Amino acid sequence: MASIMIVDDSSVTRKVIKKHIGSGPYASAELIEAGDGEQALENVKSGAKIDVILSDWNMPKMNGLEFVRKLREHEASSGVAEPVKIIMITTEGTIDKVTEAMESGVNEYIVKPFTADTLTKTLKKVLPLRV
Repeated sequence: MASIMIVDDSSVTRKVIKKHIGSGPYASAELIEAGDGEQALENVKSGAKIDVILSDWNMPKMNGLEFVRKLREHEASSGVAEPVKIIMITTEGTIDKVTEAMESGVNEYIVKPFTADTLTKTLKKVLPLRV
């Protein structure tokens, strides 16, 4: 079973993402939630098995970009064989922001607002369905 962590300071956005995931082909995935990058990083460091992270950019305490950079540093220093896949889901849609996120270690990028279909298609890119 796949494990997906949703990182967003908006509980409403987390609910929407959970609803989209729950109504599609990833409905059996284990969903983990974090309200900011700091909490998400603690989840990872505590040993939680996570296949994909869906992260917002604009959050308090530690924003999504800082989280991605710290996560990638942690993975490198820990000798992680298979880095977790990260999809940034954000209102930040300029080419500069997309480029900055991708250069920091994001695998895919979705601009809000988004549809369930967009989320599923993007998830399939980083987490192929097993038949």
